[in-house]
Amino acid sequence: MILPEELQAGRLYLTKDHPYLAAALWALQPVAKADFGIMAVDMYWRLYFDPEKVSRCPVDVVAGILYHEICHLLRNHPERMKDLDPRLSNIAADAEINDDLLREGVKFPAQPVTPQLIGQPENLLAEEYYFALAKNEPARPQEGTTTQGADGKPADKDYGSRQVADDDFDSADAGEESGRPAGKEQERFSAPGSGRCGSCATGRKADWEDEAPGKDSAVGISKAEGELIRRDVARQIIEHSSEKGRIPGHLARWAQAKLNPKVDWRKKLAAVIRYAAVDQTGARDFSYSRPSRRQGQIGGRDVVFPCLRSPAPSVAVVADTSASISDGMLAQTLAEIAGILKSLGQREGVHVLAVDAAVGFCRKVFRPEQIRFAGGGGTDMGIGLAAAARLRPLPQLGIVISDGYTSWPDAPPRGMKVIVVLTGDGQAPEWASCIRI
Repeated sequence: MILPEELQAGRLYLTKDHPYLAAALWALQPVAKADFGIMAVDMYWRLYFDPEKVSRCPVDVVAGILYHEICHLLRNHPERMKDLDPRLSNIAADAEINDDLLREGVKFPAQPVTPQLIGQPENLLAEEYYFALAKNEPARPQEGTTTQGADGKPADKDYGSRQVADDDFDSADAGEESGRPAGKEQERFSAPGSGRCGSCATGRKADWEDEAPGKDSAVGISKAEGELIRRDVARQIIEHSSEKGRIPGHLARWAQAKLNPKVDWRKKLAAVIRYAAVDQTGARDFSYSRPSRRQGQIGGRDVVFPCLRSPAPSVAVVADTSASISDGMLAQTLAEIAGILKSLGQREGVHVLAVDAAVGFCRKVFRPEQIRFAGGGGTDMGIGLAAAARLRPLPQLGIVISDGYTSWPDAPPRGMKVIVVLTGDGQAPEWASCIRI
């Protein structure tokens, strides 16, 4: 696909100013779509654009739109807002982002949603803005009716301390008249930064979006892959900050929270893993695999002495991929495996088994990107533990990540310590150490 020059230039413009966002920017998959608005992004990291309208946009405005939409995905608004009203969700999510971007001098194609515009203070979460909006939201009229003011015209919506009309959130196509229909028909059009960005902000499919990736459409990023991109961007931000500095405060705070979440169960999990690993690495013994540097003689003959060896523990992670595990849970599982790899600090990697009622994936991995989740059927973590017990060398530590709605064996595999990380309300066996999320 040949992209408009303005879109290509906008991507380079953003990459030059914010190089640490490159992984997210280049993960966006362009989809040309005429007569729907300028640009929008869905929850599957697909970038919809109208070639004609984008070609009329200044390059810095294109870069601003891309930056804004990427922030929706990085802050995981699709997952956070998916159960709420999509219209208010988009406005609230835009308000969370735009106060930060405006402080950077980012350009928008039209009046962006800001906390001030909806009568709220800055630096709140999208959820806080949403419930403030919902509290002041008047009862929505039934289909075919309108709410009128004293002058007989359609009344503005009260979003807090000021009256806000729908026109406040309409894009003007980079300063030009859009010629769009008014009222409910207007909602078919995107307005990046102004309350209609797509499912990247709401977790709910908009009219202009394609169907979810599947057999008929291979284009799109899964939730698990999206989580990997977020973690990669967070690492890039931290590295850039330590080497060159000059990172916007909102991105620096987001990256620190992403890579160093201050949640008690994560600390407990890391502590349990370290304890189990140290228990194994502390088992020192003499070995000829690495001879001692000392030289000696016995009976007049040169002798090679063994040296002390501290073996690295073998670890297996059994990931529940059954039908009861949502995409969000799989993304969380992937994040936990990344944390396990970091916590152990091994060069040997860990074995990862994707299990439902059978083992769909079994491989030693060194990076989360090497993992492929397979499954979607029934649930039996006992099969996964049995498969882990057949690995050679035998893992000394087995970590099961599951919602707990499964049958468990009566005893752990012989010679293996087991930690169960529960992502749901199910139960863990009494013989295992349990960390409940």
